Amino acid sequence: MDAEWLEGRALSYISQWEASEAGVAALLERKISERCERTQESPDPVRRLIPALVARLVERNYVNDERFAEAARARQRKRGSSAARIRANLHSKGISESLVNELFDREEPDVEIRAAWAFAKRRRLGPYARDRREDREASARGRRRDKHLSAFGREGFEYELAERIVDADSIPELD
Repeated sequence: MDAEWLEGRALSYISQWEASEAGVAALLERKISERCERTQESPDPVRRLIPALVARLVERNYVNDERFAEAARARQRKRGSSAARIRANLHSKGISESLVNELFDREEPDVEIRAAWAFAKRRRLGPYARDRREDREASARGRRRDKHLSAFGREGFEYELAERIVDADSIPELD
C-alpha cells in the first residue's frame, strides 16, 4: 500500500463517476480502512498522502466540485427534487455553501415549479393520482390531499406550491 496504490484507487473511481473533493477523500479513507482490516497494515503512512493526491487530482481537473455539483443538481432537478433537498444532498457531499448558492443563483425562476410537477408525476400526486374518481367523495379527497401535501413537504417543497399542484384539476403544458 503506497502512493501508487492510492492513486490507482482514486483514478479507477473518478474514471467511472463524477466526484467531489470530499467524496474522493472519503472513498480513499474507506479503501485504506478496508485493506488495513484485511491485511493488518498500518493506515497512517498512506492516510497522510490523501490531501496531496486530492490536490493533484483537482489541479489536473480530474476532480472538480463545481462540475460535480452542477451535474448532481441537474440530475436531481430532472427527477423532481426540491431546492432544499438538493442543497442538503450537496452539503452532505462536501460542497461549500458559497458554491451551492452560486449554482442556485444561476437557475431559471420557474425551475422549482417544474421540479414540483416532475415530483408529482413520479409519485402520482395531485392530478397524476391513479384514480381521481375516488376524489368525488369529500372525505376521500381530504385524506388523499393531506397525504399528497405531506409527500411534498417531506421532499422540501413550499406549502403554497404543493397546494397549487395537489389542488390542480389538470396537468399544465410544460415545455
